[in-house]
Amino acid sequence: MTHFKHLFKKITIGNTELKNRILSTAHQTNHVINGIPTSDMTAYHVARAKGGVGLIVLEAAAVHTSGMLTTHTIAGYDANVVPAYSEIAEQLHHYGTKVFAQLFHGGREVVSSDYRNAAWAPSAEPSLRFGAMPKPMSLEEIEQVIDGFARSAMLAKEAGLDGVEICCSHGYLPAQFWSSHTNHRTDQYGGSFENRMRFILEILERVWQAVGEDYTVGIRMSSDEMTMDGTTVADAVNIVEYLVDKVRVDFINVTAGDSSTYAGSTHIAPPSPMKHAYLSPHGFKLRMAGAVPVFIGSRIVDPVEAEQIVASGKADVVGMTRALIIDPEMPNKAMREELQSIDACLGCLQACIGHYHKGLTIGCVQNPVTGREAQLLPLIQRPKTKQRVLVVGSGPAGLQAALTADAQGHEVTLVDQSDTIGGLLRTMRRAPMRQELAETMLDNYSRKLAQSNVTLRLEHKITPENISELQPDAIICAVGSRPYLPHTEGMNDSRVITVDTLFSGRAMTIGHRVVMFDFAGDWPGIEAAIFLAEKGHNVTLLSAKLHIGQEVHQYLRNEYLKKLYQLKVQLRPHYDFGGIHDGRVIIRNLFTYDKDELTDWDTVVLSLGRVPNIELYEQVKGLAPVVRQIGDCLAPRTLEEATYEGMMSALNIGTALPRTHV
Repeated sequence: MTHFKHLFKKITIGNTELKNRILSTAHQTNHVINGIPTSDMTAYHVARAKGGVGLIVLEAAAVHTSGMLTTHTIAGYDANVVPAYSEIAEQLHHYGTKVFAQLFHGGREVVSSDYRNAAWAPSAEPSLRFGAMPKPMSLEEIEQVIDGFARSAMLAKEAGLDGVEICCSHGYLPAQFWSSHTNHRTDQYGGSFENRMRFILEILERVWQAVGEDYTVGIRMSSDEMTMDGTTVADAVNIVEYLVDKVRVDFINVTAGDSSTYAGSTHIAPPSPMKHAYLSPHGFKLRMAGAVPVFIGSRIVDPVEAEQIVASGKADVVGMTRALIIDPEMPNKAMREELQSIDACLGCLQACIGHYHKGLTIGCVQNPVTGREAQLLPLIQRPKTKQRVLVVGSGPAGLQAALTADAQGHEVTLVDQSDTIGGLLRTMRRAPMRQELAETMLDNYSRKLAQSNVTLRLEHKITPENISELQPDAIICAVGSRPYLPHTEGMNDSRVITVDTLFSGRAMTIGHRVVMFDFAGDWPGIEAAIFLAEKGHNVTLLSAKLHIGQEVHQYLRNEYLKKLYQLKVQLRPHYDFGGIHDGRVIIRNLFTYDKDELTDWDTVVLSLGRVPNIELYEQVKGLAPVVRQIGDCLAPRTLEEATYEGMMSALNIGTALPRTHV
């Protein structure tokens, strides 16, 4: 433990002793039915407790019916939550992990997936991101919500949870009261700074009355809302100084951002390539202002980073939520100094908060077990009959299949005709804003391969003839896809290239005026536009989607659009590629079917989808008892489908269980 003498040192927060300084911050799993956490939520958190995390703050629990952020929000005010909380507490305490509830009211931030409740807020000030216009709360409604915080805290204590965190972050209800930009009241809850602080002060006072002094109560707040007219670090310092002078606050959990604006919302879960640990200086300022323990998070995904933050006094506890989503065993591995075995977070957001925004349960692109622990761990632990497994293709699907099969005890050969592993990750690593994702994923897989018993054969082309030499019991085809080329006039023009060609690294001539066509609204077309604009090209990005970046997670899309606007890329949604005729690029409006012509252009770059490479599967599907087709060669989709199918294709080899269709 010589590398981590600070990170694994015990600390007392209020009346709660933590075994280490690693925290899983509140984040939605959507494992909630009718306001009550399910056994799947318990299994999810138990995996992280077993892996060594010191503190878990459960996802947002509404304190009042008006505060149900979505239909999958915990009803923290409902006495029926107590048995579920108790089960979670008992299971987590078995591993020495402490657990808090987060008490929440979103105010004007209402994102319900079905019936949309009336939004309550201090004043009728709309949420720009969600388009919600709230009703100003009456004094009776303010009292109801304050009572709701107290009741929810009392229920959490009754259930055996170790503490509560009052959510004041990201422009939610308490922050709406204390901000002069969202609070225009003229009664005792508005106007002066002291009046605007009255709501959170009364919440804390009432919570302490409900739980007694032998408990732990703190707040989560944004140090900087990172948006126009938002709370700044200077404002946050004033708020902290005022609060700790008036009422007991056991900790301050520091984050950033604001839910009500696009730019501000990015900081709720910042994607790569945003800087790691960029909020740690804010943590130090608020730690000094409040003289109480401070938690800090936001892109802290490496235990070495976390150790430095604690050692330098920037924070007392470090939120490493996404590091734990991908690798629940990260704390134990770090404590054993097995750093090479830790899977690093990709920063992709696709299956963690991305699932939440789609109403799905939590997942992870790099770790397909995440969120499915209750269903998959029994299958993983089931004894298997050892098989000879041939995996063809070393992209994400093939790598996941090979490593899963190896972990299950099979004899695995991984073959690729290229000279390096990675598949489309090799293309992605040349993309300016996806480089970190690609390189992290490649590094994760490379380290796992080096520690495995997988036989890797590169620059080796598989044919039906040489498969007989290997005599596999199972063949997994994961040979990917190739760019789709439309059957239109002008495709033989030398000035037309694909994104794959652009990011191939080969020398080529690109003209100054570039027309970029994006079919899927995904990363390739946007990354190509940014890549070329940064090199000084005049770029027009045309997309066949309703808006630019439609299929990209919204927080990454925010960063993409910021960059595109900064680079002055011309953006034109609702158009597709109609070919090239007499030197003119034809574009077609997807609503009116009207055609237009672009005459001022030098190069066309196409990102028009991909075609599955099905040929090998058709040749070999009868050459082994089990033959599976996974990832892009089954159908081009995303990294998440590739890794999930890779895992499931391998887990069902050598077992008598019914095979899962992939």
